[in-house]
Amino acid sequence: MNYIQRKPYVLFLAIIVILLSFGFYRGDETLDINISDTYYVISWQFLMILISSIYGLLTLIYFSLIKLNFNLINWMTVLHVLVSIIGLFAIFTLPQLMKENFPIDTSFILDNARFNDRIRYGIVISIMILLSVQILFFVNVIYSLARGRS
Repeated sequence: MNYIQRKPYVLFLAIIVILLSFGFYRGDETLDINISDTYYVISWQFLMILISSIYGLLTLIYFSLIKLNFNLINWMTVLHVLVSIIGLFAIFTLPQLMKENFPIDTSFILDNARFNDRIRYGIVISIMILLSVQILFFVNVIYSLARGRS
């Protein structure tokens, strides 16, 4: 925990390297997102570059604040870093748990549909938690800037 409080930017840099290598590994494959009647198609490479840019901005802000001796609130920093990393992992691994429907019988198909709905709810909840913790990050930054340097 002490390492996360002192150098959170190092963990974000490691995540950026992992995301970019995953994005370039997947190359030209696309991610299809179905929302109602609309399909959003994005390449994995572009998605990973976009997410890495956001995490790079977080890295830059953490690095700047720590090197300029601004005191961040410790529990907010730890919570932000852990939820940002674990939440991103959850968003990318939960879809892998979804079951395909095989036409065996109706009860099997309905059970799979209920299971897949629970996975979708888990993904939506993970996204909401990830977004809300980013708001907490900005509260932490604004509070530390208002308090001034140590």
